[in-house]
Amino acid sequence: MVRGKARMFCEKSKAPLEIGKWGHYLMHLDSAVVENSPVSTREGQVYVYENYFPGYVIKYVHVDNVAIKSCGASASIKQGGIGSSSILIVLHAATNEDIRTVIDIWGTKRQEKTKGPLQNPSSSKNFKSLYLFKDLRIVNHNNG
Repeated sequence: MVRGKARMFCEKSKAPLEIGKWGHYLMHLDSAVVENSPVSTREGQVYVYENYFPGYVIKYVHVDNVAIKSCGASASIKQGGIGSSSILIVLHAATNEDIRTVIDIWGTKRQEKTKGPLQNPSSSKNFKSLYLFKDLRIVNHNNG
């Protein structure tokens, strides 16, 4: 009798969820490791990763299912993601499956939109300045 390694057949792929395009110029915004043991409930288990990165734009998301002894969790992005500042990822593992997942979020600093001059200074001869608040005065309340 030959004993071999048991093969595991998973309904879902163990391939990572990868969205966006990674580049050397990206900043690593966050990394999370999720490790939840298997549960025996019929619905399985759910883990929610939610994060907000003010001043940054998400450009690349990598969620790696690293469960070795089970099929692990499936990952799906429910809100936000590429092109936004926030993300909501839901990990779901079936009954008797564990969650062993690494989440990496990469992005860039949000570019501030700068407004240039409205027109060439030489062409502004015909414009008058309007002082809408000319009768108001500035009051300094920071008396020390």
